[in-house]
Amino acid sequence: MSIKIRVVLDWEEEDVLRDLLVPADLNLDQLHLAILQSFQLSPGEMASFYHSNEDWEQGHEIPLMPFDDRQTSMKDLQVQHVLGEEGDRLLYVYDFLEMWTFFLEVLSAEGPDTERSKVVLIQGMRPEEAPKRPEAQGSNDLFADLDLDLDEFNDFDDYQE
Repeated sequence: MSIKIRVVLDWEEEDVLRDLLVPADLNLDQLHLAILQSFQLSPGEMASFYHSNEDWEQGHEIPLMPFDDRQTSMKDLQVQHVLGEEGDRLLYVYDFLEMWTFFLEVLSAEGPDTERSKVVLIQGMRPEEAPKRPEAQGSNDLFADLDLDLDEFNDFDDYQE
């Protein structure tokens, strides 16, 4: 059995998506590589899948590499276990510095058998740089959302040990 998954880049300027047909028994780490290849991104950065609901809220993390022995990683799960039914969704984030963010949704879970991943639809071209998320735009000030008066900390001449 194969599963048809729509992968959409989180970018407001243009629709950029790929439809992938993947074997149901494909591990998530192999799906991760198929996504990278379909969007022409180079492997080598950290990534995670996140369970999601119909509102695309970020849920439980499935990392590429576990940080402790109790954590389930991408290599431990097959696509059919997390994307086994039509409408199932995951978020996928690649390169935590650049934050390439993708939405995954199962279009069909009863496809013909396939032995390897295939790109069956390409729409739009990936931008050269990761799209900036709306909450990250507008300010480079890390403390902009805090209610602090930072001016009172700028006068270090008054500091005495």
